Amino acid sequence: LKWGKYMSSRILQGMPYITMDYFRGTLPSITSRNGLASPPIFDDKKEFECGKTVTAQKEVQLHFKQSDFTWAVFFSRPVEFQCKIENGFELNVLNYEKDIVYPLTVRIALIDRCTTGKSELRQHCDDQEKTDHEGYVSLLRKRAHLKPGNPQIAFDIPSNKDNRNAKITFDWNTEVVDGRSKNSDQDLLMFSLPHHQSSLEDSSSTTTDYCVRTFHGKTCLVEASKWKLSEDLGAPQSFHASRPPEAWAIPALAEAVMKDIKFRLSDHLRRGATDTYFSGKLLAKLARIVTIASELRELASSPTNKIPETYSDVDMESYTLSVNVSNQEDLPTDDEIQDAIEELKKGVQIWVNGSAEAPYVYDNSWGGLVNCGCDGGGGVFMSCNAPTFPNCPVLSNIMADFGNGYYNDHHFHYGYHVYAAAVAAKHDPEWGMQFFDNILLYIRDIANPSADDPYFTTFRHKDWFLGSSWASGIFSGEDSPHGRDQESSSEAIAAYEGVALYGQVMMEAFGENDDTGYKVAQNIRDFGSLLTATEVSAANRYWHVWSSDTHVNSYPEGYTKLGVGVMHQSMATFGTWFSKEAFATYGIQMIPFTPVAERRDDPEWAAQIYPIYKKSCDGKEGCEDDGWSIIECGLYATAGYRKEALEQAQNIPDGAFNSLGGNGQSLTNTIWYISTRPEVAE
Repeated sequence: LKWGKYMSSRILQGMPYITMDYFRGTLPSITSRNGLASPPIFDDKKEFECGKTVTAQKEVQLHFKQSDFTWAVFFSRPVEFQCKIENGFELNVLNYEKDIVYPLTVRIALIDRCTTGKSELRQHCDDQEKTDHEGYVSLLRKRAHLKPGNPQIAFDIPSNKDNRNAKITFDWNTEVVDGRSKNSDQDLLMFSLPHHQSSLEDSSSTTTDYCVRTFHGKTCLVEASKWKLSEDLGAPQSFHASRPPEAWAIPALAEAVMKDIKFRLSDHLRRGATDTYFSGKLLAKLARIVTIASELRELASSPTNKIPETYSDVDMESYTLSVNVSNQEDLPTDDEIQDAIEELKKGVQIWVNGSAEAPYVYDNSWGGLVNCGCDGGGGVFMSCNAPTFPNCPVLSNIMADFGNGYYNDHHFHYGYHVYAAAVAAKHDPEWGMQFFDNILLYIRDIANPSADDPYFTTFRHKDWFLGSSWASGIFSGEDSPHGRDQESSSEAIAAYEGVALYGQVMMEAFGENDDTGYKVAQNIRDFGSLLTATEVSAANRYWHVWSSDTHVNSYPEGYTKLGVGVMHQSMATFGTWFSKEAFATYGIQMIPFTPVAERRDDPEWAAQIYPIYKKSCDGKEGCEDDGWSIIECGLYATAGYRKEALEQAQNIPDGAFNSLGGNGQSLTNTIWYISTRPEVAE
């Protein structure tokens, strides 16, 4: 942040200091509505009275009354100052030695959240970690002369499928607050979150014992000018689960897919006369139906003496049974599958070939792809009147199309479209290459890795420090004081899963002979894989809330729910923007049902929340009518009750799959999901 030529500040997550730089003799002021609990202290614990002019060589300590907090203020050179105690507190710097090159740097650090223990705000005392307080303050004082400059992030993503360990490097570009200092060889101090501490390479950093309890768990100071983090990518993304559908479920799955393969988009969806979210869900729905129909056909024609590489977690007996049962069932014909693929291609390309009635426009201000939007409806059930640019509803109404014009939820919306494009391109590589640059616009908008791209920002939604994404764009429609937020962690995961799959499909389409196209596609796949892996890890830290021998809950003990509906930067809430029901809170964290969900949803967590979900859903019209009972079936299967879940799924009314909550699902995909969950040991 800059205020003309006079002040600047860098605000980074993890900074133990608030930092301000003052140029051209600008005089700092520090104010608080909270009064002091004791006289200020400067330098060697010297007390002074407000109203007098005092010279501090390096430091002032301030203990406030209401909060019981003590703050240390570090100056990069001696300053003359006064303080006032009327209507709170005010510290004004009156003079300091000017330097035409280096600014006066003021750094403020919270050094005690429970100074006397007498504040009514006991939460701060209860949460404070027991630590060597004097050592903590001494370390902050010792490193106050080092600040992060213009940090850079670098990635090392292996392309070899046998090496699934990626590296993320934070280079803080450490600067000395006053260039005349002789201590520039020391390491920077930054706070690390629990997932940083477990993945930091020891050779690159030292994690200290100086920790504080924060919203995101035990947060500890790290001494390092660079952080090197390791991230397990897991198995490569796939259109299939690690095992084929179980033989006992294939008759029901075959019956469902014979009906669902005839699913067709409505007329207004074919014209692109609706919003980008529900249209994307319906395209992905059709893509999953095509994928499952093709998988069953492949199973039915496969030899039983060799398990294909597609499946990494199935024994020969189970695989043979699945092949034999598939061979006995009526399945969609080649023509029926091809008709569905043609429908899918038309539904995808209408949005990116310039002929959609609700067209995309490029936003020069923020560098992104926004949809012009609709007047008079839109959504899954209704067509809309689609005005032309510049009369775009999304540009004047932040709530239009879920805030698409203000960059809300882009990864949710466009992720579904990318997934659908990946399936279409898999079945028609020529089509994939024809529309490659068009589909790339989606990816450049939500998952662009290139800082050299002059038209799109990098990783629009991703918070690499936290590991998760933020759905909020440039403005919150809810005007929340708690910062950016994200509701559906699972749709964020699915978006990046789609990016990875699209990259893989297009690598195969281009082939290594097309060096340029192949490398671009490989980059898409690799970064899609990293985005997916980090998003899955974050979902299990911040949205899936439970404790076990292998999973540690990061939230305070006072939060007793097993999930989070909306996570903000400084608050986690149970409930969603559209409902306070438990089935909605948990359900929005589990859509859509795709192969990555096996890594996303731990069976132990699923077993704990299933009774709560069922109780919340039973007898509630909003649960079944709006499609949330579909999620209940998948959850039951994940918890280990697959045959019971299948019976539940077969009793779901058809209308649930056309509802606001269930329209991205199909009975085919639900049964496929149930039948491909791993067995859970009792």
